[in-house]
Parts: sequence; structure tokens; C-alpha cells
Amino acid sequence: MGYRIQIQNEGCLNCGVCMDVCPVQALDMTRPQRPGVEGGGVFGAPFNWMMEFPIQVGECIGCGICVRECPTHVVLLDSVVGATPLAARQGPVNRPVDPAPAWQPLGEVTRESLKPARVSPWGDLFRWRTSERPQDWQVWRSMVTDARRDPIAPCQDACPAGTDAGRYVGLIGQGRYDEAYAVAAEVNPFPSVCGWICTAPCESVCRRGTLDEPIAIRRLKRFAVEQGKLPPVAPPANRRKETVAIVGGGPAGMSAAYYLARLGYCVTVFEAMPVPGGMMAIGIPEYRLPRTVLCEEIDRIVGLGVELKLDSAMGRDFTLADLEARYQAVFLATGASRSRKLGVPGDGLPGVVPATLFLKQVNLGEKPVLAGSVVVVGGGSTAMDAARSALRSGARSVTVLYRRGRSDMPAQAEEVEAAEHEGIAILFEAAVTEVKGTDKGVTSIKYIKQRPTGKFEGGRAVYEPIPGSDRGIDAATVMVAVGEEPDPSILPAGVGIETSGFSGIVADAGQATGRKGVFAGGDVVSGAKTIIHAVGAGRRAAGSIHEYLSGSRDGEAEIMATVRVPKAPEPVLTVDLATRPRIGMALPAYKPGSFAATQPSLEPGAAKAEASRCFRCDSVYRCEQVHVQSGRGPTDRPVASTVERPPAPMGRPTLAESATTPESITGGRD
Repeated sequence: MGYRIQIQNEGCLNCGVCMDVCPVQALDMTRPQRPGVEGGGVFGAPFNWMMEFPIQVGECIGCGICVRECPTHVVLLDSVVGATPLAARQGPVNRPVDPAPAWQPLGEVTRESLKPARVSPWGDLFRWRTSERPQDWQVWRSMVTDARRDPIAPCQDACPAGTDAGRYVGLIGQGRYDEAYAVAAEVNPFPSVCGWICTAPCESVCRRGTLDEPIAIRRLKRFAVEQGKLPPVAPPANRRKETVAIVGGGPAGMSAAYYLARLGYCVTVFEAMPVPGGMMAIGIPEYRLPRTVLCEEIDRIVGLGVELKLDSAMGRDFTLADLEARYQAVFLATGASRSRKLGVPGDGLPGVVPATLFLKQVNLGEKPVLAGSVVVVGGGSTAMDAARSALRSGARSVTVLYRRGRSDMPAQAEEVEAAEHEGIAILFEAAVTEVKGTDKGVTSIKYIKQRPTGKFEGGRAVYEPIPGSDRGIDAATVMVAVGEEPDPSILPAGVGIETSGFSGIVADAGQATGRKGVFAGGDVVSGAKTIIHAVGAGRRAAGSIHEYLSGSRDGEAEIMATVRVPKAPEPVLTVDLATRPRIGMALPAYKPGSFAATQPSLEPGAAKAEASRCFRCDSVYRCEQVHVQSGRGPTDRPVASTVERPPAPMGRPTLAESATTPESITGGRD
């Protein structure tokens, strides 16, 4: 795989901007020798054309700067299977000894490319920073001085919390672990938790994945947290008199508490469970998330002055009206704790239990003991956690039934691999049709095999039953993990807070509900999502609450100004374009009955090697010097001596013709 740069030559101005701005020098301009028309030349004779149109001469990292900066919008970027076709670098251009007074294109208005230092293509005339160009008609964006938005790396854009992953990966590569930890924590108060269990949406869009495999971003985050140290948090600049109540001590609630405390607010978190952390504490087994890791991050938030009240449930110990009477703002972050039913005959029999209830018992130390065969229905992380915990709790055998194919499973591939490694059977394309048993318990479960129809809904494949493929499997316990939804019962009637069709609270983009001063966010609004989604929702809510209480025009911007780690410029970057394998991940060791975490971390040498694979999309566009370390880039391509070439025929040469041009020792514009 690789990226291919294509030019629509009929619209090309031959300006060379794309070549000049490419950070890895993947573009050059053809050097035809036919007479040109740009200037009158010496004594009226025309000069030879210096440049004609761009060609790709080196591996592209997909940053898209050339696409952004092309004044006529004729640069296209796509991915290709196999090696990217590359043309040869072009030979030098011999300028006249005595330049004519007539206008000379390119050589005078743009610099030579393929040099060690990269400067602004506009010189001192404009401060150049590439930026988004939402509309095709918005040309010469480099000359626009307002409404600028620097591009961010795909990994940061994909992260619901906006974590600057490329930056901390780069710091790990330099051995600066304290700084890497600080960057990972600036927009996420749970960096260590996410280093263990984040679903890593950043990795699915990593540009490196087009060349070989995505960077192991999540594992590098865990490494940074384990190797680095965070400096003490500075006290807030202003201690504010306003107080905020947060209902729910999960990732959304605790994140909001963290950012509000950083802004100087007095915050109280009410948590219904005897432990803080929400589903991080009661829904995820310790072998996947060590309790010491979670407790350390909760303690860091509480250490900012956040008051934490456990065993305090809304609707049982206090009401919304009680909070509104004592606090100036309320944030509802009660999660999605209600498990959905199977919706088939027999799903109310004894022995059919929500997987979340079983996991809660496991994680609160109740040590449930299972016997016989256990069947888990579902294909997400909750299903995998329940299956692996059931095996550790004494189940004779554990089988997972999932109604779609393996590639459709919401659970991470590594969770599925670990479950199978531990001896759990997973039956794909198996839809439950009935639970059989008596008033004393479950005896078996029936399912029917399914097949894909070739149709898709909401981006997911649609399956249909295969007639006559009904089967059964013995089961003493059936755990249901087909999804969770919010429980609106905490809200009294007539409070003016709307709920959606799936019972989630309705809130706007700033997490505000229809009731003044009451905000909501996380799974209670969105339905069951991931921890990093909840973290992002908590920060958005904190920003909106700050705007509501202080009159700020941009609360989240003030939060970011408070928590951002100073970013020193990186004058030199090294990019590795050689195909290199992603760091391997050993399966965790399994010991029957043990919930101890056994997933090993990375060694420093392996972490640095993995970090060095990063294309550094976060900063490559503004770096003055970018060195291509290895791979199919200009700096390591074979060099041929310069030879005299006869004039090319009239008309533009084809890509194949330009590819036969001998390469220059110096390259670029001479």
C-alpha cells in the first residue's frame, strides 16, 4: 500500500508550489527542453521551459499539504495497492549566464526544492501556514490572513478527546517520557486507563497504515505513562465561589470535575456505587484494567479539591431539586447501565443474567461462582469481558454467540484473540432464537445460523437466517451482552428535560439540557460508547458550564489554555519511509481463577523503534527540515550522473517518458 499523487495537468499552472511545500520531497517538476513562452529571452530568443508539471518521485506520507496549497486545486491524493509508482527525479536546469530583464517564471518567484532546509514558498511576503480549504473556489489559501486553522493529524482528529497523539509519540521516540506523559494527559485525565483499554480510534486512521501498519498508539501511551512522571498541577488562577454538582463518577463525570477544578470551581461528585470510576471500575475486569491504575487517576482528580460522595444515588438519597437548591449548575453523567434483553422466548428464565450485572459482582469483590456451561450472547467488549471472567469464575466451558461475522464484531481484535487463546469458543453468524429451561433455571439455548445479504444499513452488513440451520447448545447460565442503554428513572416527571427514543437525555452540542443550569453528557446522552468518548463529553460539558457560570464566550478554549503543555518548535524531523512491521503484542498469560493483569508493557528500545515509524503528521507541515531516513524517498534513491539531453519533442512528455530521465546529483531547481 502507499499514497499516489496525481495531477490534472490541463489545469496546472506549473507554479511548483506543490513541490516546494512537500515536506518529504516526494514531488519534482518535469524538465522539458523545448522552447518556452514565459519570457522574451536574450535578444528575443525564448528560453527553454524550466519546469512543466509535477510528478511523484518519492514515497508520500499522505499529509495532503500539496492538495491544500495547489492554487488551482488540481492535485489529487489516493491510496494504491502495492508499491507506489514513482518517476525518476529530473535533471538540473541550466539558466542563462546573463539573465534577461523579462519575467522569468518559477525560478524567481519560488525557491529551489529538494534542499535540506524548507522555507516559506512566499518568502517574507506572507507568514505561510497551510490551512483547510473547505471549498474548491478558495484558492491561494496561503495568502489568507484570517480564519486560519492549522491542519491536525488524522489520529488527533479521530480522537473524541482530541489527544495530540503524534506529538507524544514523537517525544517517546526522543526518549522524553515525562513530556510525552504530560501531552497524553493534557486533554484526558485518564491517560493510563486509556493506555490499557482504549479502543484506539486514532489507530484506524493512522496514515502509516497505508504504507504498512498503523502505529501502536495506545500501547505507546501506556508506555509513556509507565515511564514518565507528571509534574504537580498548578493551583487555579482564580478560586470561584460558584459550586457545581456532578451526578455520576464515571469517565464523563470525573473528567468534567477535573476541568472545572482546574478552572477554580468547587465541585462535588455524587456516585451511586461504593467505588468511583463508573463502568471503568465495575464493568471492566482487573486483568484488563488494574485497579491501581484507575485509583491513581481518580486520586489525582480528587487531589485537586474535588469532593467525592460515594453510595449516593439520585432518586434514592437526593433529588434533582435538592441539587438545584444547593449548587449553581448540575451535570448529569449517570451512564448507560440498563442492559437490553434478548427479546426471545425464555429470556426471563432464572439463569439469564445481564453481563453487566455479573461483571459488577466480579469487580466489587462478590466473587460469584459459576458451574456448568456458560453462553454469552453478544460481540462487544462487554461480551468478551463477561466470557473471560466467567471462565475465571469456575465455568466448565464458555461459548460466545454473535449474530454477525468476525469482522463485524465491535470488540477489539486483541480481545477476541485473547478469549480464544484462553479456550473460549466463539460461534459467529449465530442468532439466538430461544432460551429453554424450567422455573429452576436454563437448560439450553437455541440459535440459527445466518449469512450476509450483501446489503448494508448504517455502515454495517445485514444478515439473514439460513432456513433449516437451527441448532442448540447446553447452557446452565446465559449472559446477555447485546447492548446497554441509559436509565431515565432518575429524572422526576415534569422537569423539562427531554429524553430520546432510547431513553437517553437530550442535550445540545454543549451538553446543555432543556432545563436552565442542568447539563448532561456521556453515555446517558449518546448511549453506550467508549471511555474516550465520555472523556470528550465531560470536557465539553465543563466548558459549557464555565460559560454559563462566568459569561465566558469560549469555555473549552479557556480550559485548553489552562491544561495545554507548551509546544516547542521542532526544527528538524526524520521520517522513515521504509516498510517496517508494527511492534508485536504478546497474548496475555492466563492462569485459571486469576484476575491478575498479565499483559506486558513495551521495553524502551521497542517503544522507541515503534515511535520512529510515525510520519509525524502533527508537525511535519511546519518543520523547516524533514529528512527522509530510508525507504523510497529522494535521499536514498540511486544517483546517476548528469548527461546532456536532446530537446524533447513538442508537447508535454508522458509520465513514462519523464520516468526515463536521468537523475541529477543535486536534484530540484538549480
